[in-house]
Amino acid sequence: MARLNHSIALDEADLSALADILNRQVIVRKAKDIIVEGYEYKVLHIVESGFAVRYKLLHSGKRQIMNVIMPGDIIGFPACFYEHAVFSVTAISDMKLNHVPIEDFTALCMARAKVATALLWFAARETAIYAEHIVDAGRREPLERLAHFLLETLTRLQGIGAASEDSFTMPLSQEGIGDVIGLSAPHVNRMLAELRRDGLIAMSGHEIRILDRAALQILGEFHPAYLSRTPVHRPAP
Repeated sequence: MARLNHSIALDEADLSALADILNRQVIVRKAKDIIVEGYEYKVLHIVESGFAVRYKLLHSGKRQIMNVIMPGDIIGFPACFYEHAVFSVTAISDMKLNHVPIEDFTALCMARAKVATALLWFAARETAIYAEHIVDAGRREPLERLAHFLLETLTRLQGIGAASEDSFTMPLSQEGIGDVIGLSAPHVNRMLAELRRDGLIAMSGHEIRILDRAALQILGEFHPAYLSRTPVHRPAP
């Protein structure tokens, strides 16, 4: 609920109505499937804690991660709007999810306009993230892709209070990072080493600290506006 409230300011009535439909909580263990491409899925899950990835698995066995799902995000969007899911979702850590039948959430959106607007913001942000990842694959060089993804992850984690001003814990393995930006795990390892040698980042296990944000932003052409919350529109006087 906090992420919905962050995306567009909800009033107490909106939050109360949303809380009323969050009446079932489920625990998903690391590496368990939440959505499998090709199967019917008519439930939304609002993530309370933990991380997952939304991805496509090719016949060759290669995986393309479309996005990292974080606390406050919604799982099942857009899957529940199709006859069968078009992406798969797998937990990459233990997760706590709030289970909401799509019929209940649809009814809430029809009754509470701000909640519906918040859902549209989620869709717009997902589209913007996918667009940046398409640019990564099509035009950015490997080191630029990695720089962009590191700053995107930092910014998103800061938005949920899970990162400091310049450091965060990377939820993905190096193989997972490679599946996002289209590189092999050894290539990701070499690129991380290069960023460390250049004094742009420091690493300790999964902990990443940004040492020179300005230089990293220039390298990755990162502009965080696409991750910003929806502005509040007030009626003209």
